[in-house]
Amino acid sequence: MYDIIFNPTAGRGRAARALERVRHFFEAQALPYRVWPTEAPQHATSLVNALTGDASVLALGGDGTVHEVAAGCIGTERTMGVVPVGSGDDFAFALGLDRRDLESALRTATSGGVRVIDTGLVNGEPFVNAIGTGFDAEVAARVRTVPRLYKGLSAYLYAVIATLRTLSLAEVSVVVDDEEVFSGRSLLVSTQNGPRNGGGFLFAPEARLDDGSFEVMVAGAVGRLGTLTLVPRTIRGTHLSHPKVWSFRGRRVRVRWSSPKPAHLEGELMAPTLEYQIEHRPRSLRVFDRLDNP
Repeated sequence: MYDIIFNPTAGRGRAARALERVRHFFEAQALPYRVWPTEAPQHATSLVNALTGDASVLALGGDGTVHEVAAGCIGTERTMGVVPVGSGDDFAFALGLDRRDLESALRTATSGGVRVIDTGLVNGEPFVNAIGTGFDAEVAARVRTVPRLYKGLSAYLYAVIATLRTLSLAEVSVVVDDEEVFSGRSLLVSTQNGPRNGGGFLFAPEARLDDGSFEVMVAGAVGRLGTLTLVPRTIRGTHLSHPKVWSFRGRRVRVRWSSPKPAHLEGELMAPTLEYQIEHRPRSLRVFDRLDNP
């Protein structure tokens, strides 16, 4: 039995349009399934927690849906699959799934293999792909108010421009595995389990979901013009050679700001706070994966 956690609002309508194709796939393959629509924030986690401890659970939605479904699967024998129909689908990218190929994602979830990946905790909250603080979190908040004609990466780029108008840098201390690696004014700090963030920004091109550590990317005192020049480089993954960008690897991260800054987990917002304590959780989540994925 496959339990499909379905977010009807994901992807600005993409999920709702995809549901009939998903039903057709399961019925054509004669595979048993149930659809559980979500009705409010955190509902997906509650739905997963009510399932059996070894359930096969598919997240039909975007990164926010993945975040909530994973919260109910981490540390259990439940196995999570992803059918990416959101606005960003960064975790699906980390799994090697093409968000434009719905049938391929469904085949992976029903006839692929099982892979055990790492996850993380930030201030006690689980995450699977990334925790970003500072400018990218402010952009994530702004995306929610972007006109509906903008979708995917274009929506994030629109939000970047809008957020730049009120850009304000703060002092930050970043400690990785008990060593302070950065102290000073910063645009953002992103701790990556997967390589991509924001629907198309390769913050950590070398990050892998099961490599035993995080990639920590720090952008220093970059102003409005500097941020604009960094955006295309981040999309291409060539930003790490910029003189005000640094990258570190580790399993324990502490980010302490001089004034409260917001954060996002897979696009889900956290209230602004001064300090983020981030811990690596090795081999803590079972996921359906392509058999040919290295």
